[in-house]
Amino acid sequence: MKPCSFWIKACLLTVTAVLFMPTSGKAIPAFARKYGVKCYTCHTVPPALNKNGYMFKRLGYRMPPDEMDGTKPAPKITELDKNNRFDITNVVALLLNGSFTYDSTKADAGNVTSASPSTSCASGTAQTSTCNSFNLDEAALFLAGTVPNTGFSYFAHYEMYQGGSNGLEQGFGVYTGGRANSSYFVKVGEIHMQEGEGTRAAMFYNLFPDPAPTLTDGSPINFSLDQHPVGVDFGYTWAGNYFKNVFAISGKVTNGLNADGSEILDTSTKDSKDFWVDADYWFGPDGGVTAMMYRGTKDQATGDGLGTYSANINRVGVFGNYLFKDKFDVLGGYMHSSDDWKATPTSTIAQYTSNAFRGEADYYVKQGTVIMARYDRITKTIPTNPTMHTQAWAIGAERGLTETGNVVLRANYRQQHDGDPVALTGTTDKLFKVDIRYMW
Repeated sequence: MKPCSFWIKACLLTVTAVLFMPTSGKAIPAFARKYGVKCYTCHTVPPALNKNGYMFKRLGYRMPPDEMDGTKPAPKITELDKNNRFDITNVVALLLNGSFTYDSTKADAGNVTSASPSTSCASGTAQTSTCNSFNLDEAALFLAGTVPNTGFSYFAHYEMYQGGSNGLEQGFGVYTGGRANSSYFVKVGEIHMQEGEGTRAAMFYNLFPDPAPTLTDGSPINFSLDQHPVGVDFGYTWAGNYFKNVFAISGKVTNGLNADGSEILDTSTKDSKDFWVDADYWFGPDGGVTAMMYRGTKDQATGDGLGTYSANINRVGVFGNYLFKDKFDVLGGYMHSSDDWKATPTSTIAQYTSNAFRGEADYYVKQGTVIMARYDRITKTIPTNPTMHTQAWAIGAERGLTETGNVVLRANYRQQHDGDPVALTGTTDKLFKVDIRYMW
């Protein structure tokens, strides 16, 4: 039996087990504890947000009111959380994520080496390797809540362990004003560039373990929207009766990234600022459309040790999804990238461009159980070099193991071929992964 065929069959068997596993348990994470609801109130299956969860964030971590029928003025923001007393268990949350993975990598050229002592890897040829491992993927602590009778709220996300490191992922304060159907917010601190903003097809946190490559594919100058810079985020949200229709716009001004890809935490190393704009429209049961744009600069090492040059970065994207009969969610999106590029330290600046497309279909068997499939295709071009392609497809299933949805089991198989437009080589990666996420 071929290895690829074996692992596809193994994935399908695991998916079947996930779908038919019974539910148990009663634990509730912080926001759900506070409001006495299940995780499914704000998520299709955690961590993917639904429209109610999107509004919960836009209102400064306050639950959208049920009585907004248009017959009387919508409640003020300061009235939404006034009856909730402070309780430490309602503002502190813990996330643990562990997994088993089987990873097979084949490179067009060069050698592939194993990564860590906890990973069992075997080399087939000079260009192939296979690894299997049990992993602690993430351990994270959250502190989030509102200040009663005010428009203020706060959010902090500290990674106790992720990828062998730890540190503050996010930490910011928010002021939200207006009413539940017409509100505005200002957020200041270390924030995700593209995370919970956008309708479901544009969200980083989704049903699969990793975001769609269309959103995260990095450029040759080590830039990706998967970052958490320091800056200011501001936005406005309008909602129709019963939140059937929602229109929202957001903008961020941030310090951006250092040449090595790390976040600039102060204003001393970069004069210009990066800008991000997002417009969202939610409609129907849980469908939506998102348009977004990013424009910034990033210092890029020249490669000769003599200094850096400032590369301009541009991203433009359109995404959308529609949920049919509360069962079948169809998602799609497009992202265009255009970055400054130098082939050598002494060459003139040229342009790196890419066009990325994504499609996804998710079928919700019942509450807490979903089968999903997605496909991404990206073309990458540098002048005088041939156009390279990245293709990725994945299938999987996710199942909430508790009545409230705070323990989730997931299985997926992903196959991805990455084309490098600089080295003109490619790498094919086949990954089978089973992971379980516990949220307290």
